[in-house]
Amino acid sequence: MGGRRGAPAARRMRLVAVVLVAAVAALGVGLDPAVAGASGQIDPRVVGGTPVANGQYSFQAALLGLPFGPTAFDQQYCGGSLISPYYVLTAAHCVDFVGPTGMPLSQLQVVVGRTVLTGPGGYVRKAAAITIHPGWNPDSGKNDVAVIRLDRAITAIQPIKPATTGTDALERPGRLATVTGWGDINQQDPGHEVPPSYANRMRVGQVPIVADDECQAAYAGDGPIFAATQICAGRTGRDTCQGDSGGPMFVAVPGGYRQIGITSEGNGCGATGFPGIYTQVSAIPIGNFIASATGGIPVR
Repeated sequence: MGGRRGAPAARRMRLVAVVLVAAVAALGVGLDPAVAGASGQIDPRVVGGTPVANGQYSFQAALLGLPFGPTAFDQQYCGGSLISPYYVLTAAHCVDFVGPTGMPLSQLQVVVGRTVLTGPGGYVRKAAAITIHPGWNPDSGKNDVAVIRLDRAITAIQPIKPATTGTDALERPGRLATVTGWGDINQQDPGHEVPPSYANRMRVGQVPIVADDECQAAYAGDGPIFAATQICAGRTGRDTCQGDSGGPMFVAVPGGYRQIGITSEGNGCGATGFPGIYTQVSAIPIGNFIASATGGIPVR
């Protein structure tokens, strides 16, 4: 596996793993075996997407590991979304290696509002703290969500609003949702992967939401889909991929956008019969965690 999370069988997390493991090793820090199992299986562009115009989707965040290379293009390994001036929402598997047994927190930077990784613009912040869902399970992929607190607020960018906790009105099967990121743009079929090609300019794509029972059937041999906290989306040639992990899946609503998913994992990228798997932002265990981590009011 080389995926987004460190999942069982063929499913994989959608962050950039080989680079991550090598970079952490270069720091002379030993990865805890549990962390290596989760973050050592990472893949990172939006498959079937198109380039984003400068300044569009400015709430998109790029997570940069400073030891991973000399430029932001080399350092970017996951995405995220600005959900308030001080907080960025991402996937747990994007940050579970940050800390005493992995990459130091001081080596994680967050860039918000930059379209081209190596270009100018955007707001660069240090990660002041990370809160990971207490039920995060790197073996099954359950509760793949985390919140990063920034060292300084970003007030010049309108955050994206998470979907309302406890409702799924925006998530009907067949609806097209939007995904963004800098991940691998090449379709990856399980067992026949091709060399990745990562984006420097952010890309955007449209993915259809897939019914829970259809997604469960697709992954029947790869472990369970947690319908209560996960949502599936995508079709052949339309998907997120390695490097897109932690980024938002969202839909347009009057006055802006609502985030309904967090890029998490999948079998291949844009592979026939295997939609992408996203953490469901509106699920009560996920929404309550986000509210608690950001000082909001959990739903009872």
